[in-house]
Amino acid sequence: MLSLGLWFWVRLSDIETQKPLSIAINHLGASVVSLLLIVSLHRYVLSLLFDDDNEYISFIDSSIPGRAIIGLFFYILIALVYYLIIYINNFREKLTREAELQALIKDAELSWLKLQVNPHFLFNSLNSVSSLTITSPEKAQDMITRLSELMRYSLRQSPGSMVSLKDELDSCKTYLEIEKVRFGNRLNYGITCCDECLEVQVPSMILQPIFENSIKHSVAQSADESTIKADIFISNGYLNVEVSNSLPDFPTSSQGTGVGLENIRRRLKLIYGTSELIQVRKEPNRFAVIITIPTK
Repeated sequence: MLSLGLWFWVRLSDIETQKPLSIAINHLGASVVSLLLIVSLHRYVLSLLFDDDNEYISFIDSSIPGRAIIGLFFYILIALVYYLIIYINNFREKLTREAELQALIKDAELSWLKLQVNPHFLFNSLNSVSSLTITSPEKAQDMITRLSELMRYSLRQSPGSMVSLKDELDSCKTYLEIEKVRFGNRLNYGITCCDECLEVQVPSMILQPIFENSIKHSVAQSADESTIKADIFISNGYLNVEVSNSLPDFPTSSQGTGVGLENIRRRLKLIYGTSELIQVRKEPNRFAVIITIPTK
């Protein structure tokens, strides 16, 4: 019965989180209390069973030191067995967590490669450059320069790298300017951001897929003008980024699969440990994606 209680004491005296001196003092106190209980219980029970045998009672009293030493030996043995059990369980849990983490990293890297180069975006941009080389060579040259800047920024980022919001927004503006060459006056955009927000560290390439999603579901599906807005501010220790776009009354194509937003959700969960940092809000004529990123 005392050894069962010792299990909880061993769990409390964790060798991975507490100092050796603290563990030694805890077990010294526990061993003294345990030995006093054991010896006292033995003395009481045996004296009741052999109350008329004075010689045996005398033997019990004289053997207290020896029984205390034996009790201490069993205390140490039981404690070591419990620590071994805890160590094996922790080791198994660690192996399981490492296997899951490796799977998540591999999956995140694959998703990152998909986000780095959007084949449709690159194909459409090259088509636009091809057309501009005939009608407006100056614009074609400017678009090639912006496209190379965007690709350079994309390729030099690693899956888990963090950049300042300023660098991320500069990349997004380059992307929007490239798309503006394609769509002309059909695409209007505006970004509102305070100076304090620009120094916040954010995961690289986390915002461009949101702007891609906005263009795909607004500008690309309407012959009229579409507006994309980004409002960025800090509140309660979080950087709030809301990207919204107008929705066409009669879309020209079917809705997407939502892979881009799902990739963002999985990346945020991998980095910050929660998938609740992205929200989607849809209204009759407006669609918005809101992400919140811890500032520290």
